[in-house]
Amino acid sequence: MKNLESFTIHQFRGIKELKLENLGQINILVGINNSGKTSVLEALSLYCNPLDIKKWGIRERQSGEKSQIHSFDLEELQWLLPQSKNSTASQAQRETISMIGQGHISLKLLSIRLQERSKKSIPQAITNKNPIIKDNFSEQINNLWIKINARILDTFAREEGFESQYSLSENELILYGKDFDYNQIKKNHLPTSFVTPSSHRSNIDQFQLLSDASFNSFKPDLLNLLRYMDSDIEDVMILLSPKSTSSLFKIYIQHKKAGIAPVNTFGDGVRRLFHIALQLAKAKGGILLIDEIELTIHTEALTQSFDWLVKGCQDMNVQLFATTHSLEAIDAILATTEAELDLALYRLEPHEEQTKVVRHDWHRLKRLREELGQEVRW
Repeated sequence: MKNLESFTIHQFRGIKELKLENLGQINILVGINNSGKTSVLEALSLYCNPLDIKKWGIRERQSGEKSQIHSFDLEELQWLLPQSKNSTASQAQRETISMIGQGHISLKLLSIRLQERSKKSIPQAITNKNPIIKDNFSEQINNLWIKINARILDTFAREEGFESQYSLSENELILYGKDFDYNQIKKNHLPTSFVTPSSHRSNIDQFQLLSDASFNSFKPDLLNLLRYMDSDIEDVMILLSPKSTSSLFKIYIQHKKAGIAPVNTFGDGVRRLFHIALQLAKAKGGILLIDEIELTIHTEALTQSFDWLVKGCQDMNVQLFATTHSLEAIDAILATTEAELDLALYRLEPHEEQTKVVRHDWHRLKRLREELGQEVRW
């Protein structure tokens, strides 16, 4: 069973209703601009680890230089919520996000709501008994709670409920519920990595990811992935060059032929693939999300790059979700996958009450593209 066999979104950003069924190991999202492709990736990121409050500001990290969120923009946060003013739905229904997943994942249902903070929001007895997880922000927003309700399936196949509330004004995430076990919930979360269009340009993020790879013993996995791209890569290190006139450290690749060279000297395409490799190794056994998979990769290098990525997903047992606007990227992914790999392409078509999803499996996609030459993006 895959980590996710199906995924349903109810009211998230501009998405009112959307369901992805029969998910594959490699899942490609296409559609016109503003059809909800990136929103699906954001929803998956939140769903797979709702206790990580930093994931709530994913778009704030797309500037490229921030390794973590230092503040929340209230308006941006509120736009996570459904914007429909349908009079037939209650205010609570209009302001609640729901996500449901099926597959080899312990979290089954996640519902999220922002509400005004009040002293009666949580009984004092509960806040005294349960863990408080601190987080640091340079700016604070008063009088707002992020309220999360989730249902998980624990190791005894018993449904449990928990609630968490995050007070932006007091910088604390409060978790509570019947038979609540924070460690069990955290352990059951899927490893999930998100590659945005500009995240590969953040030196701080690269340092953090490479450090995580070393401290958590998945650097050998990272090197194996990089050797798919270039068999002469021997090691990756954070170093301060003896020739440097500043105190800035850089990431260097030790190469059989080129010697020790900064990763930046290999070009923006290689730097992005290097970042994807870092995120892929981190997501081992889980889910990798890539927004605009073809970005910075030359058309002639797409097939070789995607062959590397597909092999990496197979070796790391990673389920991939990626968006693209490129027909060349679709053809390259099709050329580097096989029917047994379970490739699926989903075209999103937004309508008034729901987002229609048109699914093409590997066989149908191959026939449409290679035999009929049809457009499949919109």
